[in-house]
Order: sequence, then structure tokens, then C-alpha cells
Amino acid sequence: MRSADWHRPINADAAALLAAWETGAATAPLDRAPSLLTSLDLLVDEDQLDALTVGACDSRLLALRRHLFGDSLEAVSECPHCGEEIDVELPLAELQPAPNAAQPTHVHVSEQSYRIDCRPLRNADLRALQALAEAPELGDVAARCVIEARDPTGTRVSARELPADVAEAVLREAAACDPGAQLTVTVVCPCGHSWAAEVDIRAILWTELTDWVGRTLSEVHALARAYGWSEGDILAMSAWRRRWYLEAAGW
Repeated sequence: MRSADWHRPINADAAALLAAWETGAATAPLDRAPSLLTSLDLLVDEDQLDALTVGACDSRLLALRRHLFGDSLEAVSECPHCGEEIDVELPLAELQPAPNAAQPTHVHVSEQSYRIDCRPLRNADLRALQALAEAPELGDVAARCVIEARDPTGTRVSARELPADVAEAVLREAAACDPGAQLTVTVVCPCGHSWAAEVDIRAILWTELTDWVGRTLSEVHALARAYGWSEGDILAMSAWRRRWYLEAAGW
């Protein structure tokens, strides 16, 4: 699911948001949206960011998106059955995990007589998987979150020795115990087909912020040419005042 071409004004310091976007744009795509949390002083440092579970990080990004762009998101999802694009309005407040949602450090999984202790994936795990020379396989991902695994005989085995369906069960349980790690909505197509669409808040937030940056810099350019004002003076204005001056200049 991707964001539609819809925006609301950002009610935050424009200069700080531009600087945060510029910092994130210089990082790997995986790190761009999460980097906003440190750039905007919502987390202390990158070590704290790396220690967050995927769900804890995405929950914060969802809250940031709501603060910047509002609680409603218009998105587009393609029907996997007929290919039609469906407009969807997402009530983000309903997707937001509770502030006091439990963040377990580990979970026990029993599957096909295998007994596995595991933990939710963290941002540091995503970075490590991204750094692999080849695309991560199921065993690579399971190895990041498995603490200990024993086969039906009680013998300790590595995560990469787990059968594929057991490893998949481990990853499902690890994500299920991490509120915010799986944001999905049910979409129904006029053809009658329904499916669970993933809400990728990292991609959505970064795309919307990138669009806002482009519009804001265009406004700065137009106002600087029309009035000779500096970037700092223009960014210090409210979005409403910038729009008024732009219209007065015939832009």
C-alpha cells in the first residue's frame, strides 16, 4: 500500500524538518525514516534507535506521521485478483498501538515439537541483514531473533537448522508479540476480493516528508525571487503566511 497524492500542512518548525530530511537523505533507504527520530530529538542517539524493536520504532514513526500530517491517510492499494487500484482512507489513530503496550524481551514458541526462545527483531537486526552480501534468506532472519532452539529430541540446534515452516512460525510469533511491527488493514475490492494490505509507515512517512520538502523549497525559491528574503526568514513564517505572500506575488 502506498500513500496517495494528499497532504495536510505540517505544524512544526520547517527549518528543523528540512534539516532532519537532509540528514536522512544521506543515509541508506532503510535508515531514512528512523533517522528522523534522532534528528528531531525524539530519541537520544543512534544506539537507542538501534535497540528499539521494529514495532517500537514503527509506533513512534506512526505517531510522528500523525503529528506532522494528521490522523487520516489516503492511500492506494492494488487488488491482487483483478488489478484495480482501490482508494483507501486509513484512520491512523486506530492503528496506533497503545502507549503502554507491552514490549516483551523474549517469547517461547512450540512448533512441531521444536522449542524455541526468541525475541522481536530490532532496528540493529534490520541493519545487519541489510549489510549481508546477498539478499537475506529465512534462516538469516531467524538467526537474528532466535535465542535458543531445541529439536524434538531436546538437542540444541541453530536457527538455520530449523525447518522452514518452523522458522516462519518463529518469525510470526516474534512479530505478533511486538505491537506495531505488523500494521495491516483489510481492503475490499468491488470485484468482491478482499485482502490484508500492509501499511509501511516507514515508506509512507519518508515519501510524504520528501514531497513536503519539495513543495517547501519551491515556495522558498519563489518568495526569495519575489521579495529578496533569506531562506531563514521565509522558513520562520507560518505556512499560511507563506501562502498569502505567494498568492500576492501571483505564484
